Amino acid sequence: MSDNWDTELADTMAEAGRRVGQAMADAIGRMRPAFDALADVANRPEVRAVIERAEKAMQRRPCLCFCSRAHPADHGICEVFDAVITGQYSSDLLGDFDVPLCAPCAAARAARNFTS
Repeated sequence: MSDNWDTELADTMAEAGRRVGQAMADAIGRMRPAFDALADVANRPEVRAVIERAEKAMQRRPCLCFCSRAHPADHGICEVFDAVITGQYSSDLLGDFDVPLCAPCAAARAARNFTS
């Protein structure tokens, strides 16, 4: 191999890298106004409030007590999106598995198990 071939390969690779880099810079430059507009909208107080409410709602766990089977006498006590503890549920098909429970459902299940 000659030194000339190595130099040509290095120059070709450098030029390819420069072109890829320039294409990426151009693409980012074209997208920057859209990103800036989106950032401006996302930083508005009313939008921040909606985002914060959604974040709080997503942190809450749903109660999956199966109320009608676990405590049928205590209808309507479930705090649907406020699970605070994990309880056991038994299924003929799936066996025993853990489910999140809200405090009223956990208490109703415990009272039902205690009296049975």
